[in-house]
Amino acid sequence: GDHGRPMKLYHAPMTRSGRVRWLLGELGEAYELAPVNVYVGEGRKPEYRAIHPHGYVPALEVEGQTMVESSAMCLYLADKYIDKGLAPPFQSPLRAEYYQWMVYMPATCDPQLETILFHTKFLPEEKRLPALVEQARKKWAVAERFLAKGLGDRQYLVGDSFTAADVLLGTTLAWAKFAGAGGDDPKLAAYLERMADRPAFKTAHAD
Repeated sequence: GDHGRPMKLYHAPMTRSGRVRWLLGELGEAYELAPVNVYVGEGRKPEYRAIHPHGYVPALEVEGQTMVESSAMCLYLADKYIDKGLAPPFQSPLRAEYYQWMVYMPATCDPQLETILFHTKFLPEEKRLPALVEQARKKWAVAERFLAKGLGDRQYLVGDSFTAADVLLGTTLAWAKFAGAGGDDPKLAAYLERMADRPAFKTAHAD
C-alpha cells in the first residue's frame, strides 16, 4: 500500500500551495515536493490533469489518495497530527471559530485578492477591468476589518497558540500586501511581520 510513503505536495511559488508547504514545515513532517510550473502551462498537461482536474496547485498525495483544495489539506493535516497542536482539541469550543476562519479566508477573502491581483498585475492591460478591482477592494476592506476584529489584541487568530488558521491568515495578508490592498491596520501589519518571521514561513516562501 501507499501508507508508508511520505506525502507528496505539488507546488508552485506564489500560489496557495505555499500554505500547505508552510503548514507541513510547522508540523515537521517529511514530504516530497513536486514542482509544477503552472506559469508555463505544466498544469494543463494530461498527466497533471489526472492528478488535479483543473490543473491547479496544490495537490497532495497522502495515505494513498490525492487531495485538492489547500484549506482542506490544512484542516486534514492539522487533525491528522493533532498532537502537534495546530488545531484546537476536538471537543474544544474554539473549534467553531477555527472552522469559521478556515472557510472564510479561502471562500470570502481570497477571491477578492485574486481579482485585484489579476486586474492590476497579472492580466495584460487591455484585459484589466478597473470596476472589478474597485468592487473587490471594497469587499476586501470589509473582510480586513472583520479579520482585525477577530484577531483583537491576541498574538494568534484562534486561542493562545499558533494554529492552521494562522497559516491561512498569514498567507492571505501576505497576498494582500503583494496586491497593494489595504494593509493600513497596525495590528494586522504587526501580525504579518510575526508570521513572516517564523522559520517554516520563510522556507515555504523561499523560492
